[in-house]
Amino acid sequence: MPRTMEVEQPERPTVRNAYPAWPARLGNPVLLLGTLLVAASMALRVPILRSAYFIEDDLLFVGDAYEHDLTFNFLFRVHKGHLMPGALGLTWVESRLAAYDWLLVASVTFLLQALVAVLMFRLLWSMFGPRAGILLPLAVYLFCPLTIPAFSWWSAAINAVPLQLAMVLALSAQLRHVRGEGTRHAWKALAWVVFGMAFSTKGVFLPLLLFAFTTAYLRPRRTDEAGWFTSMARELRERWQLWAVHVLLMGGYTALYLSRQYTAPGEGAAVPKPGVTADLLGTLLGRTLPAGVVGGPLSWGPVPLPSTGGMADPSPFLVVAAWVVIAVLVAATLLYRRRAARAWIIVAAYLLFVDAIPTVIARGSALGLVGAETRYVADAVVVFAICLGAALLPMRDEPDAYRRPWPAGSAVPVVAGLAAGAFLVMSVVSIENFRQTLSGDKVENYLGNVRTALAKAPADTVIFSRPLPDAIVLPWNGARRLSHRLLAPLASPALRAGMRVPEPSDHAMVFDDSGRLVPVSVAPSFAQVPPPKRKCLPTLDGAVYYPEAVSWGGPDGVAGLAYSARRPTSVSIEVSGQSQQLNLSATSGRLVHFPILTPGKGLLLRIDDPSAGVCLRGFALGAAVPVNAPPPPQGTTATTVPPTTAPTTAPTTAPPRTTAPPRTTAPPRTTPTPTRSPGAGSG
Repeated sequence: MPRTMEVEQPERPTVRNAYPAWPARLGNPVLLLGTLLVAASMALRVPILRSAYFIEDDLLFVGDAYEHDLTFNFLFRVHKGHLMPGALGLTWVESRLAAYDWLLVASVTFLLQALVAVLMFRLLWSMFGPRAGILLPLAVYLFCPLTIPAFSWWSAAINAVPLQLAMVLALSAQLRHVRGEGTRHAWKALAWVVFGMAFSTKGVFLPLLLFAFTTAYLRPRRTDEAGWFTSMARELRERWQLWAVHVLLMGGYTALYLSRQYTAPGEGAAVPKPGVTADLLGTLLGRTLPAGVVGGPLSWGPVPLPSTGGMADPSPFLVVAAWVVIAVLVAATLLYRRRAARAWIIVAAYLLFVDAIPTVIARGSALGLVGAETRYVADAVVVFAICLGAALLPMRDEPDAYRRPWPAGSAVPVVAGLAAGAFLVMSVVSIENFRQTLSGDKVENYLGNVRTALAKAPADTVIFSRPLPDAIVLPWNGARRLSHRLLAPLASPALRAGMRVPEPSDHAMVFDDSGRLVPVSVAPSFAQVPPPKRKCLPTLDGAVYYPEAVSWGGPDGVAGLAYSARRPTSVSIEVSGQSQQLNLSATSGRLVHFPILTPGKGLLLRIDDPSAGVCLRGFALGAAVPVNAPPPPQGTTATTVPPTTAPTTAPTTAPPRTTAPPRTTAPPRTTPTPTRSPGAGSG
């Protein structure tokens, strides 16, 4: 039998193509549903931005952008209690690109919010894995109505949205560092903390939030670890250099904030009133927050300013139901999930130390109704959503995550599905009801009229300054609400310069309450007309002194002089030792308006050439108003006193130049009692 030899054939090499992993994930139902949730939530925010518009602090930011260059002093000034150089820089750039361009502002806000939504989904995926359970905390963040008002108000969005972005990215980088992907991720987390501080004062608390999550959940639990405090001690012992840098960063920001407080005297921190504090905390933490995290408040209360929308006004039934839901949720997670208590402690501590206490310090001397403003807890929704996931779900590769198994059968998924459905329905209703409280068209029409009027005005038009209507910028903003600051960005450079320092003119204009340019008049705090049977004001050698005349000074101070003259000459007007000259033309009768910028009591009028045949037919001193404006409110009527003949030198009773007269009489404008707290941002 012939012998058969077996020849061993070499093994054929296997060819493997390295395809990217992401196409395979596209079929993952969790990824698909999460993407749909992100898209739906952003679609729900589009009508919000379409209904909103610039209001209140938004206009102050635009005006400031044109009043200042992009300097250290501009960026690092305190604005209503906030040190936020990143936010001020963003408003400066957007305003200089296009003043009062809502499409630009809304687009930037929308894109930032969409980025936060996507990154939040990625963070939950990284923390808990691609399990269906992450869709619940994701939906809570995406649809929670507590984040909507801050998103719709530019002044609040520039704080709230970048802060949320910093929170999510700092936690993401810290998670990668903890999982051994390199020390560089620890420094990335630190960089995102700095980013958060640049946009919101609440960013100073981010290191504490990172430390809490790192020790509670992110670090793998050791078998010999007795509890959370042991984990904290180990973290500080083994990585003290990293956390020392975080502490130094917090201290540096605090020192910088305190050193810059002089840039905003009278703003920010104040001694809280006990009654206001109790009302504020009871509303914020007892009603607004619980109603919001379950999808409320459903109804929104008073609307103090058109574009800011209403404040949370949940019904008592909803508040009670919300607390019941929260109590059941906390109890269930404590019963089944190990380390669930840490999540709820983090939420409670964040609400108390980051949201409640700073809000009380900043607003606790004003109104308890501030607690109904959801912007003060918008950032807490990020923490609540992540902690909800940590209280329900195990971390990736976490052993022994539950004390006992969840009840068998379909009861838990059904309950979770019904709860999520109810939350989504209530949230959509709440968001839509909030949208209906917005009326940005009022401010948009006003600024549209201003834009049209300035486009038609010749470059040499004289425009006097006056406060914007109270419904657009509230009176407590003082001189910052004057038209030469807030409306000048819409003017050409030449016209803008003239609005800051108007020249004397007999054809001067002023903006009325609808935003149109109309002839100027004077709402007088002091006025003089000739005595009976005389056509001219009496003078002595061409001079007359009014000791009771009071000039408030400032860019909105204006005077009107009616006169006739046989030939051109000039008149000198002196207040507090400071003199200005007004040229008069030959005329049979003319009314000229001119600014008086010097504050003081006592006014001297002197005709420089008494032989020019000048007849002073009337004089008024006060604030610029439209020519058809209603008379001053009761109690602010003009003062008319007999003149006193004056020498040719300055009167000795005039106050010094630097002394402003005490305002014993209110200027001719009304100041309604506001219902919304001053201040921008997230609190």
